Amino acid sequence: MATLAPPHGYTCASRWPYLRQGEGVAYRELAVCRKCVLAEVLQGRFNLCIFARTRVKERLMKPYQLLAMFLFPFFASCRQQVPEEPRISIFADHIVTAAQQEGFSFAEAAARFREMGYAGVDVSTNIDPALLQTLDSLGFAHACAIIWIDLVAGPGEAEEEGALDFMRRTGWDKLLLVPGFLPEDAGDEVRDAAVARVAAFADKAAAEGFPVLVEDFDNPRSLCYDTAALDRLFAASAKLGHAFDTGNYLYCGEDVLPALEHFRDRIGHVHLKDRRAKSDAASVPVGAGIVPVKEVVDKLLESGYDGWFTVEQYGSAQMLQDASVSIRTVRAALTK
Repeated sequence: MATLAPPHGYTCASRWPYLRQGEGVAYRELAVCRKCVLAEVLQGRFNLCIFARTRVKERLMKPYQLLAMFLFPFFASCRQQVPEEPRISIFADHIVTAAQQEGFSFAEAAARFREMGYAGVDVSTNIDPALLQTLDSLGFAHACAIIWIDLVAGPGEAEEEGALDFMRRTGWDKLLLVPGFLPEDAGDEVRDAAVARVAAFADKAAAEGFPVLVEDFDNPRSLCYDTAALDRLFAASAKLGHAFDTGNYLYCGEDVLPALEHFRDRIGHVHLKDRRAKSDAASVPVGAGIVPVKEVVDKLLESGYDGWFTVEQYGSAQMLQDASVSIRTVRAALTK
């Protein structure tokens, strides 16, 4: 099963519905022009099976139309083009929290986030399939999947296979691993064994085309708590990437900007988290704390980063309102 994004620079509808292919999954008809579909063909995203079920200018495509597209690719053009949405995402957990706080259904809460401008979502691999279907139906892009596997305690083959199975079935292509926590009295042998398991899983997932990331996690016993711990992990696997969390470097007592420079080439995903103080574990809306969000975003964009910026605000007592504040801040930061 695959999730197909719109061709770069073209969006024929006000919101591009994600087209999924796979056994038992209904195809969605798209009102797109021939030029846009051709752009998809040239990028290898469409196949003949999809062509047979794709609407082009409200007419069901026939084989001779497919041939005509290749012979006369420029006779049609986009009647409507809208800018691509900023790659700003939210945690599915935050949508659940908002629904509970406001007395909404999950679908209604998710629609509110979508209307705010959140284009993608980070989800746990054990998410309720019904919630995942709702997110897909509302057009949320797949930003990052998340799996907790305690690789400190020992091998986690079953959990690893479950995570990879989720990726294969659902079309997600990036996986954040939370690898467990060291006992307070753990020695080098325990730590090194856990690091080796993380590296082995990253290499195994990469062989299937799924990059595995670890974040700077705000717990001193985490395998990836600070720069030194992350360096140890990255030394063990060239395939392992970094989910850069802006607030967690502050929590561990490090400066976020030097950390960004240090791990620039490893960053594959970003969590935008703000805090009021180094000693304060609570998250606040992005821009309401002391994390230099604008500088972080500027440096990431200058480095060529084109991935997702996921707003993180666990613990918010007013999730919808805080999410609205956060996305305004992030949009401003993304505007040159």
